[in-house]
Amino acid sequence: MALTLNLTFMSGARDGEIVQIEAAGSPQTVSIGRIAPCELAISDDPDLSRRHAQVFWSGASWMLEDLNSSNGTFIGEFQTERKLSAPTAIKDGEIFRVGLTRLRLDGARSERIATAGAAAVAKAGLP
Repeated sequence: MALTLNLTFMSGARDGEIVQIEAAGSPQTVSIGRIAPCELAISDDPDLSRRHAQVFWSGASWMLEDLNSSNGTFIGEFQTERKLSAPTAIKDGEIFRVGLTRLRLDGARSERIATAGAAAVAKAGLP
């Protein structure tokens, strides 16, 4: 069952942009960094490492992990912000920072659930 991770940019030139990325592998993972092969490549952030962090599905929740980046990965905002030292559970709606880029986890969905939902809408004749 494939999971789609939804992330919203909360700062910078891409502020407000929503990206949907299919998590791959086992565990299902989305890597974040400055260059490919990261699934989310953010080339315009000078504080982002080549392979900076990853979000992965633990089977019970999404986890955020720093990949030994130069500038760290942080969860929370402002006074509540804390630097990650180990993989940490991240909740829907929570904001995290990689380099100078702030992102919000907007959940994930199973393609099977999304497909079933679309079929139900089509059957009901809704737009």
